[in-house]
Amino acid sequence: MTRSQFMDAFERALFNLPCKDGTYLSREERAAALRYFEEYFDDAGIRQEDSVPTEFSNPDALAQQIVDEAEGGAPQENKQSEDTCLPFRSVHIDVCNAGIEFAKGDGYRVQIDYPKGIPAPQVEMGEGQTLYIKEPPMDPALRRFSLLNWKKGMIRITVPQTAPEWFERFSVKTVNGAITLPALALMELTCETVNGAIRLTGVAADTLHAESVNGAISLAECRAQTKAHCETVNGSLALSGELLGNTHAETVNGSVHIEMQQPQTAYDLALETVSGSIFINGEKQRKEVRIRNKAANAVHAETVNGSIKLEFSK
Repeated sequence: MTRSQFMDAFERALFNLPCKDGTYLSREERAAALRYFEEYFDDAGIRQEDSVPTEFSNPDALAQQIVDEAEGGAPQENKQSEDTCLPFRSVHIDVCNAGIEFAKGDGYRVQIDYPKGIPAPQVEMGEGQTLYIKEPPMDPALRRFSLLNWKKGMIRITVPQTAPEWFERFSVKTVNGAITLPALALMELTCETVNGAIRLTGVAADTLHAESVNGAISLAECRAQTKAHCETVNGSLALSGELLGNTHAETVNGSVHIEMQQPQTAYDLALETVSGSIFINGEKQRKEVRIRNKAANAVHAETVNGSIKLEFSK
């Protein structure tokens, strides 16, 4: 059986097989399963006309396993926990299927909200007042696609309104989920996701790093002293605030919009687009711009399919 034949039969089975309660998989659930196996074959170097391994010889049985664990249209019961935690200065989060949200409140708290059947992340306090949140090793039974494993959780971290003037290092990483931070001051911030947006509002840091693959990135009224790096493949980039040092904004399919609080003469510029236009303070430029002002700061912005707009203070 070729990859193409397997995927056709697998898709039909997912569509036709009923769940335990007589309902059927949602369009989103079917799409998630199909996408998983397409990516699996891509990673394995199996082309459409290539034969699939023997373990994929029965697409109907594989689809049945996925459907059997579904609960149809019934609402999923989530596991929730909320605990106060010790004050922290640094954060290290490394999870797979969860959105991550920081907020200001009345104390230090961690709230975990995960779908039933998925092991919740472990929360620990380490040396140097570092908060660690990481998922336990995945059960081998879930390494193949599972609707349970596909459903995303949510991690919410609250810091007090009277938080320290400066935190140290936040490393926030997920695969399927968005990342959101309010106005916090840090020495170093790294946010990485694969499928999800990144939204930073009023964040101040020496260095800012925000990276996605399928998702937009927004740095609204942020401040970076040394470096701000924003990168995605499918999504637009919007940056504004006091961005000093080196500012790097790169996407493939999306626009780039940067608003600076400093004048244009404070920056060296390297801008490039393939299918789009470049505007500086409203004036259209050629598709590749290089301006050297012998400045202490620099902006590098590039996209393939999209426009670039830079606005500076007068």
